[in-house]
Amino acid sequence: MKRVAGLAALVVLAVAAVARGIPDEPFPPKGRYTNSVHLYFPDLDARLNAVRYGRWRALEIAWIEGVGRGLDPRFSSYLLGLLSDPPRFAPEADRVAPRFAREAAPVFRALRWGQTFEQQVIDILASPDAGVANSAERIDRVYDLYRREPWALSEPAETTPIDSVFEAAPVSARILTAGTRLFASAAEDLAAADFGQQRWRVRQTIQDFDRTYAAERPVPEAVYQQTAAVLTSRHPRAAATLDRISRFRAEVFRALLPGGDDLASRRKRAERLREVALRYGIPSDRIDAR
Repeated sequence: MKRVAGLAALVVLAVAAVARGIPDEPFPPKGRYTNSVHLYFPDLDARLNAVRYGRWRALEIAWIEGVGRGLDPRFSSYLLGLLSDPPRFAPEADRVAPRFAREAAPVFRALRWGQTFEQQVIDILASPDAGVANSAERIDRVYDLYRREPWALSEPAETTPIDSVFEAAPVSARILTAGTRLFASAAEDLAAADFGQQRWRVRQTIQDFDRTYAAERPVPEAVYQQTAAVLTSRHPRAAATLDRISRFRAEVFRALLPGGDDLASRRKRAERLREVALRYGIPSDRIDAR
């Protein structure tokens, strides 16, 4: 009876969550590599978690107020607070960006599943038993599972320039780009070295990020292809997907121009966001500013 009652309670909670419109949370496949970065590279994991929190917080602000100069002080102060006391665990995205999760659920889900895939790849590479063969097998597995998801991104027929984001909110744009570069550099460190050499390479990457995350640096079109040569050569499908996710995130921010928290501005941003979602094969009927 207790088991039946427990199952009934879970069903009720699931129905209630759907009724409230809470987006689905990914349930990634488990493996020996799960949480490898958290276990073996805690300093790196703390920086990656700070970037994850920062991405969602920036999206929440931009969805409500638009991308403009007002984003820079709020986002940079938020990230500085995170870096001074880095989070030990990845964020619950729908709590960091609740309105974006409710009102732009398709894009939220696409980015949430993209984050899950990104996390799986780097965990696989950080596993102590990682090797060229078994890493390829594991990454191929999580890639195939990602591609089966309805929120997996398709390759768009065309992309749009993102320079306008740097003009509207230069500090925020540089920090977000540096975060993407941190993921790509760390993945390359873990892919290109054996377990004994990875630690010093990762330490150098962390130090570089801490020194220059808000510095003026060129905006790469394909971060993983330009930063992670070994990863790209060994796992080309995964690297191309990670670049596509990064590009999608940048175009989402571009769609949230211009600033303004009035209803007309929010609806304009929602319309532009729907256009981005459609180009990447994501259903956009549930994107609605309020």
